[in-house]
Amino acid sequence: MIALLERLKADVPFSFLDKSGLQSIEEAAQIAYYQKGTQLVAREKMFEVLYFIIKGVVEARQGDELIDLYHQDDTFGGIELIEKQPSAYDYLVTEELICYEIPQELFLKLCEKSRPFKEYFFGSVVERIEMVKERQESAKMAEIMVSRVERSLLHEALVVDADMPIIKALEKMESYGAVALLVQNKEGYGIVTDADLRTYILHKEEKGFQYICQIQSYPIISIEEGELLFNVLLLMTGNSIKHLPVTDSSGQAIGILTLIDLLSYFSNQSHLIGSQIENAQDLQSVIEAAGRIDVMIKALHHKGIKSRYIARLVSEIHKKMYDRLFEMIFPLEWREHATLLLLGSEGRGEQILRTDQDNAMVFAEGFAPEDKEIYLQHFTEALDAIGFPRCEGNVMVINPKWAKDTKAYKANIQRWVHSPDMEGLMDLAIFYDAYAVAGNKKLFLMLRNTLLDEVKKNHAFLPHFAKAVESFESPLGIFSRFVSEEGHKGEIDIKKGALFALVHGVRALALEHGITKTNTTERIKALNNVGYMDKEDAKNLIETLEVLMTFRLHARLEKLEQGSVPDNYIALESLSRLEKDTLKEALKMVETFKKRVAYHFHLSMVN
Repeated sequence: MIALLERLKADVPFSFLDKSGLQSIEEAAQIAYYQKGTQLVAREKMFEVLYFIIKGVVEARQGDELIDLYHQDDTFGGIELIEKQPSAYDYLVTEELICYEIPQELFLKLCEKSRPFKEYFFGSVVERIEMVKERQESAKMAEIMVSRVERSLLHEALVVDADMPIIKALEKMESYGAVALLVQNKEGYGIVTDADLRTYILHKEEKGFQYICQIQSYPIISIEEGELLFNVLLLMTGNSIKHLPVTDSSGQAIGILTLIDLLSYFSNQSHLIGSQIENAQDLQSVIEAAGRIDVMIKALHHKGIKSRYIARLVSEIHKKMYDRLFEMIFPLEWREHATLLLLGSEGRGEQILRTDQDNAMVFAEGFAPEDKEIYLQHFTEALDAIGFPRCEGNVMVINPKWAKDTKAYKANIQRWVHSPDMEGLMDLAIFYDAYAVAGNKKLFLMLRNTLLDEVKKNHAFLPHFAKAVESFESPLGIFSRFVSEEGHKGEIDIKKGALFALVHGVRALALEHGITKTNTTERIKALNNVGYMDKEDAKNLIETLEVLMTFRLHARLEKLEQGSVPDNYIALESLSRLEKDTLKEALKMVETFKKRVAYHFHLSMVN
């Protein structure tokens, strides 16, 4: 009994109970056994206990219709007990059942004592996943508190000789964009920061300052790579230090940690990363700033920030990055005669962790620089260096198909809409999600208006476009059980199994209504605004998208931390019962939405 209770109290909602509440369950709960075929509760009858399944399967039926299925670690009867209402279904044992039975009186007392425990039984999909996040937040924050100094957090250590003239040293500091100067003395380092420069400006005449060593702070406080960040924060705060040199095990300087970087790490780092990208003077500076984005994502996810808000933040930082790369790589004349497009999840503002390169270039009609392939290659190689894998489908600017002038794109649009084939439908979907991030954005806006006008002229095209929502089967099979594909036992592909259908279904409806938003959440809101769906339906769909994105992000971050390549598969054994229930509800919502799209576009009539 004690061993079983240990498992019980580790699971939501029982984990919300305090020690006395759990003890009362231990004293009053009974372990019951029922044979296959037993009717636990009949329709219109009252529940007398809360059931928690240890082993076995129970079906909830309404006549011949299967409503729900309960198996190991599932509870049922909670809402009926709280509301004092009769059962709406017949509950039948379909596999030998061993379960806890918690008496009604005790259950209701526990509900009065613990609000989170009671609210669990009424929570929506998103509210339940927030409960999971709240449970995890303390542990995740503890992980942040034991994080250590690593090189991705550091600025370059610019070291100068002690006898270097001050003006020359400052010129070097300016050219490198350094946050501080490290001075190499015979014994150890000194440091020159903004405070030392103020001293120089105010007293250079009276004190005859000439060499950088004369204005340095020496000796310095430094730390070794690998020190706990929390200890570093205490050190910098206690000594009023804003710039802290970091050394390797041999005492050689490897970088400088600034207080703003450290505080940014404990918050979200977005402002710092954005500023570094905007001020970057070379590709290496962009690479270093972009390398901090994953750290920011991890910190925000651990704090329970919603995935769609993290995606928006990442999207804004990436836009700054692409804009800066455009200015750094392409000739000045391209700014007026070309525009860079972000495609796929990047175009929709839904990419969080870096996936693959999805981009295109639009040139003004007649603009065809001879060396364009060289610059487009440089751009792709820059993204390689930053860490964006190349697109397996070759949807990149180095593919002539995705780097041409407006006249050629217009011809494509005509073909996509009026003579659709599989490739054309996919290309149209990619183009409709595009976001113009740099250059002359009017070139793309003109093309998008052309696309929307052509769709208005040929509504018969839309069912063929929407048909793709039926491309993949749901990973939720009969009796609400997860179904894994071959080669991925115990895993489900969250992108193929759910996200694609939701995103593409919304995309098709948005295209029908001429909506220019690219983000799926914003498209759902726009569909509500034009009257296609009501506010409640829109809210449920947005919540479902949030749940799916959260599961995907969490799984990808875990694989990243394990040194594996992030993908779209979720390991079911890593999920708690509550998480599995939440995922099932989200998958059911996607299936309901797919049916709605199929009915709306009469997909049963489309070959």
